[in-house]
Amino acid sequence: MEFGFPELTESFLSGQDVFYVQFNDVFFYVEDTDQEHLYYNILKRLFPDVKFDKIFPLNGKQNLKNHAKLNVGDNKKVYIADLDFEDILETKENIDNVFYLKKYSIENYLIDKQGIYEIIREKNPKLKNANINALFSLLTTLNRCKSLSELSRTFIVIQKFSLGKEYFGLNPARDFDFATIPPSYKNSFITNYFDEVEILLKSIDARFTLNSKTKIYKSSFKSLDDCLSNIPGKHLLVLIKFLLEKEQLINQVSLETFTYKLSKDCSVDSFNDLKDEILEFVA
Repeated sequence: MEFGFPELTESFLSGQDVFYVQFNDVFFYVEDTDQEHLYYNILKRLFPDVKFDKIFPLNGKQNLKNHAKLNVGDNKKVYIADLDFEDILETKENIDNVFYLKKYSIENYLIDKQGIYEIIREKNPKLKNANINALFSLLTTLNRCKSLSELSRTFIVIQKFSLGKEYFGLNPARDFDFATIPPSYKNSFITNYFDEVEILLKSIDARFTLNSKTKIYKSSFKSLDDCLSNIPGKHLLVLIKFLLEKEQLINQVSLETFTYKLSKDCSVDSFNDLKDEILEFVA
C-alpha cells in the first residue's frame, strides 16, 4: 500500500492492456508507473490522430524489455525506454519494438523555454516573453545545471561497476553555493558521497580512483546540450525549480507538480525523431 492505494502488481501491469483493446489503436508501454501521465500528455500532442486512452507502465526497464520481446512482430505495441546511461556505457539492447529516448529520461525533454515561461506566467499571467527575458536569463539558469555533471559521471561509474550505491539525493540549497561562477559545492554532503563511492570502487580494485574513472566520461558532458541530455532529468528539474523559486519567479510547488505542469506546456518538437520512428513502425 502507498498513499492508501493498493499497490499494482507486475502481473497486473503486464496484462492491463487487455481491458483497453476497444479504446486503443496503438498501445504505448513505458517503464515507470510514476511517468504514465507525463507520457500521456506528451504522446497525445505528438500523435493527435492516433486513438489511445491510456499509457501502460511496466514497472522497470527490464520488465519493459521482457514484455517487448514477447510481442515482437506486433506493430500495435510500442515500447518507449529511457536512455539512462546505456548509450554512454554502450549497453543499449536493440529490440525492434523498443524505442529509446534520445536523452536520459522523459524529464530531460521537459526543460525548454516554452514550458518554463508558461509556469512563470502562472504566477503573473500578464507577463510577455520580453518581460520574462528582462527578469532572468534562461541560459544562465541552464548553464548552472552543468554543475551536476561531476555527480552524473559518478552515477555512471556506480552503474558501470555495479556498486549498488543509490544516486545522490540532491538538495540545491544545502549542496551548492550559487554566489560563485560556476556554482561550487557547499557543505560536505556531495564530497562525502564521492568518498563513499571511491571506497566501493577500491573494494573491487585498490588501484581504482573515482577521479580516473569519471574522467573517462567527461566528453559526454562537454557542452550545455550534452549536460541537458545526459544529466538525470529529475536532478535537472530539482535544480531548475529551486533556482526559479529562489528568484520568486514561480510559486512554490512540489517537484511532481512542477514536472507535470511542464509536461502539459513544453514544446514537443524535440520528440520529432522519436515520433517519426514510431509512425514508421505502426504504419
